[in-house]
Amino acid sequence: MNFSNPFTFRICYSDTDAAGFIHHARYLEIFERSRSAWLHQLNIGPVQLLNQHGILLPIREITINFHKPGRLDDLLILDHKIQSRGRTQVAIMQTASVVNENDPNQAPMLITSAIFHIVCVDMVSLKPKALPDWLFPDN
Repeated sequence: MNFSNPFTFRICYSDTDAAGFIHHARYLEIFERSRSAWLHQLNIGPVQLLNQHGILLPIREITINFHKPGRLDDLLILDHKIQSRGRTQVAIMQTASVVNENDPNQAPMLITSAIFHIVCVDMVSLKPKALPDWLFPDN
């Protein structure tokens, strides 16, 4: 589960607290946007998951770690890695790293990582349903 093109996100005022640091709750939205971008790279969006495939992908559990503070105007690179995959559930590690735009040779600095436990459920019954293989073309 990798992006063919990395998902980037620029931090603006609405993402920060009074001190100019990324507010901890904003990471959930930023990670959600990167997962949506990943679906669109597979040429499927959330509406298609519902209307064409009849599935939802709700989050069951989140574990998040804040390694370093992110700041106003930071350029983030978001990445995904599958930790484990079962018949109806997948655990995805997502990371947010800051790019040093003044030194393109410097490796991005990890600031936040999270593990999202996502369940595939039927849209009507809300009962667990097998994850479609086409969601994971790299595996």
